Amino acid sequence: MQAKDILHKVTNNQNLNSDEARSFLGFVMKGEVSDIVLSSFITAMKVKGETGEEILGFAQAMRKNAVQPKTKDWGFDILDTCGTGGDGKGSINVSTLSALTLASLGIKVAKHGNRSVSSVSGSSDLLSSLGYSLESSHEDVERKFQETGFTFLFAPAWHPAMKYAANVRKELGIRSFFNVIGPLSNPFSATHQIIGVFSKDWLDRMSFCLQELGLKAGIVCHSRDGLDEFSIFAPTDYMYLQDGKRETAVFDPADLGISQKLDPAEVYVSSPEKAVEFSRDILNGKETSGTHLVALNAGVALWLVKKVDSIKHGYRASLEQLLNKKVAQYTSEILLLK
Repeated sequence: MQAKDILHKVTNNQNLNSDEARSFLGFVMKGEVSDIVLSSFITAMKVKGETGEEILGFAQAMRKNAVQPKTKDWGFDILDTCGTGGDGKGSINVSTLSALTLASLGIKVAKHGNRSVSSVSGSSDLLSSLGYSLESSHEDVERKFQETGFTFLFAPAWHPAMKYAANVRKELGIRSFFNVIGPLSNPFSATHQIIGVFSKDWLDRMSFCLQELGLKAGIVCHSRDGLDEFSIFAPTDYMYLQDGKRETAVFDPADLGISQKLDPAEVYVSSPEKAVEFSRDILNGKETSGTHLVALNAGVALWLVKKVDSIKHGYRASLEQLLNKKVAQYTSEILLLK
């Protein structure tokens, strides 16, 4: 099928299979789809509603057309904490701070991410403010990953073919399937992943994609207070993938036994400057509500990769690592590595 044939199917309110979705985005990434056809497709897809099969096909196209690392066999498991964003809550960048926490604990983290789209501070925004270079060559990114156990995969550098969709996405200005497939497009092919989503409606579809992409284990989450993270303020609904099987669960933060009073004002920020300030406080061992939020999400990942036997134990290990300033020490070390 050609791009227009696939477009006509969507405009007739018909779902695509993964092959058709993969083909369409493949055409886009080769520069073979006009802006008019692409904008019509994005709009029609949004009106119809994206299926898990369609998201899977789009993600497969993204992976195929990404810059491929020279390392074909890493020899170890890789974790990614990239989420969809778009929850509109204005929280600190939990996924990036938890990624640094996890790497300091010896977990190999290849953090995929981009500049902020809807949040106050995106992954690259925060890392840049801390002094992390986004200009490294692909070879240097791989080398630093091997040496430190952490790397940031800046999406525009690894997905150059997305340039063909950039203008349409900017002109339309709407959330689309492009926002959802980012976390599924890690060019290092993470074996374990935690994906926060902006709506509970996406738990099943995203976990289906992780399952079909062959991950060893994964979690897709959305909290009942609207975060695309595990929340310390309200229960979090999540889907857990392990050994090819998925199950639904709920985590209640009351199980953590946090004694101090939690203050949302220490988590939600109104400016990039505040986001950096709060993040530096957390990294430097200050105990705030944000510290507990980061520790919880890092703890979930420790449980996912089977370094601890419960989320609670993972939270405690991560909190200790943060309060003892070991995350700050680790972060300083990787920033000094050229």
